[in-house]
Amino acid sequence: MMTYLRFFGCTAMLVFCSLMAAADAGITERNRGTMLLNQMKEIPFSFVYDGKPSGTFLQSWPRTVDKKEDLGQSRQTIEWKDPVGRLKVIAEVTAFRDFPAIQWLLRFENSGNDDTPILEQVRVLDLALDTTPTSAVLVDGINGDDCTEHSFLPFLEELAPGKIKTFAPQGGRPSNGGAFPFFNVRHDAHNVFVAIGWTGQWSASISRAEDAGAPGATRVTAGMELVHLRVHPGESIRMPRLLLMRAEGDRIDAHNLFRRLLLAHYVPKTDGQTWRPAIGSQSFNMNYTGRRPEWNTEAGQIAAAKITKQIGCDTHWLDAAWFEGGFPNGVGNWTVRPKEYPNGLKPVAGACRDLGLKFLVWWEPERVAPGTKIVREHPEFVLHRGEDEVHGGESGGLLNLGNPDARRYLTDLLLRQIDEFGVDTYRNDFNIDPLPFWRKNDPADRQGITEIRYVEGLYQLWDEIRAKHPGIMMDDCASGGRRIDLEMCARSIVQTRSDTGCAPGRADWDQAQTCGLNLFLPVHATIGWSTASYDCRGTATAGFLGEWDILDPAFPIEEAKARIAEIKENQEYWYGDFYPLTPCTIASDQWIAWQLHRPDLDEGLVLAFRRAQSPEASLQVHLRGLSADCAYETTWIDDDQRTSLRKLPGAELTNSKIHLEKPRTSVSVRYKRISR
Repeated sequence: MMTYLRFFGCTAMLVFCSLMAAADAGITERNRGTMLLNQMKEIPFSFVYDGKPSGTFLQSWPRTVDKKEDLGQSRQTIEWKDPVGRLKVIAEVTAFRDFPAIQWLLRFENSGNDDTPILEQVRVLDLALDTTPTSAVLVDGINGDDCTEHSFLPFLEELAPGKIKTFAPQGGRPSNGGAFPFFNVRHDAHNVFVAIGWTGQWSASISRAEDAGAPGATRVTAGMELVHLRVHPGESIRMPRLLLMRAEGDRIDAHNLFRRLLLAHYVPKTDGQTWRPAIGSQSFNMNYTGRRPEWNTEAGQIAAAKITKQIGCDTHWLDAAWFEGGFPNGVGNWTVRPKEYPNGLKPVAGACRDLGLKFLVWWEPERVAPGTKIVREHPEFVLHRGEDEVHGGESGGLLNLGNPDARRYLTDLLLRQIDEFGVDTYRNDFNIDPLPFWRKNDPADRQGITEIRYVEGLYQLWDEIRAKHPGIMMDDCASGGRRIDLEMCARSIVQTRSDTGCAPGRADWDQAQTCGLNLFLPVHATIGWSTASYDCRGTATAGFLGEWDILDPAFPIEEAKARIAEIKENQEYWYGDFYPLTPCTIASDQWIAWQLHRPDLDEGLVLAFRRAQSPEASLQVHLRGLSADCAYETTWIDDDQRTSLRKLPGAELTNSKIHLEKPRTSVSVRYKRISR
């Protein structure tokens, strides 16, 4: 019998896409998302309206379907309308032709003249899996970012009958704390990937009935954590976007299929080219600690840009503190420091243009510190918690992007400064938990509305910046990597994946973050403090930011040039498949290693690290994706840049032994096929 997914929800007869395993029907892996459109007769979401579950009434509501075909995608807009003429439920559904995946976005509209009854318990995903009593149901995910050694560590947790796993981020930033909005539910060699697009407070659960043999015994739900509201006349609200992908067989192969899906359809592109994170150097922490005060001046920035170019970087990175009041007390004063930058930032941008560098500038526009310009001039734009705490109080708080006037003010300010400063990369930081502000400002019968309007406003702000500056790159930062979700991944890249990078000496953490986050997110970067090969290799991905004191006359420029050259040579491999070759661990007495493989080129990279306390001098690895009957040219590079060239049969390279004589050393192994 064909094993399949059954969507749990209403029994309305409608056109929707299932993700049933289609091998028995002769449907190929590559066209499954499109060809299975129309096969499902139930919908994968649910809600409660006027105290009644949607499954008891939605099937009786009039329904319309609008279909459109697009390159690589099939789209449907399905609309249900309340017969009494008020609530509309709209599902915008996309099936991908080249991946076994669908996404949908749910909206609610009130087309009547009065408020609707209470809408609540909206689950944009409400899905039952046909597991069996003997099924091993595994929740396969990673932690969010909490700026500790636990950030992005993977977990593989078995769900026993009668158990439930519920997770949600902390404080309204979608990847803050222990939760990450991408995960895989694996059972019976089936992988069901869920990705949530909501830059706010989502929640998800996977539950297994006590009777593990009952139909739909395993259930997966996801949505906004809190919705309990009336929809006003003429009002429309959106819910989180939901992406679902089905993959059969090997778990890591399934993760790589998910990575390919994100690269193909979500990671932003300019002129058809996927964005690449910056390779840069900067010394904000030198300025922040007072160690290098000349950094935060026009002359210091131009001098730093010249050294950045000299060592081979592609981006000059101007982080926090260029504005009046400095960081963090000056957020809300978006005017350039007149003493340090008497001519504004344009001379720095001009120097970057002359050097052939991109210019990145940091803002934190949503947080408003007490006493700053925005508070003084537009207090009505600021949400308060009603408590006198670090990020609250009557004179500071959260700029309300749900307020159209506030959003227009901020959008115009940012567009004007992007033009004036000559910015190539807009870096948006967000060092504040918004959830208390949202919840504090909700009326009792409108719980969730402040968050909804804020998140909608955030997307409008970012989309307008990109529309007005099509070539600009957007950098998503939030105390590191605490604002990662599907919607932000479609608009930006993460160039500081965790603020654990704000201090040196965390090589084991850096390596583990690379290993864990790459299971789901193909493009990201972080900060490195050392010019040593071992440290840089464990930190660099497709991008890298050297937190280097480049203004120090004793700075080791030649060593930095060698590190940057290697990072640039390895950059292309991060856009292929990722294979962990060891467990992902922070233990200092272990090895850690991974493989990057480009199947389109049949070449790749292995990075292996013998940690400081590891007693083992050798590591046996099993590489993936190679052709056993082909020959490969390999280049082995140690920490001192000594190079060894070897020609190896594919079968031998696949089962390699890596030897490192000393603890706390690494090796880079590049390989490419040279014959069949």
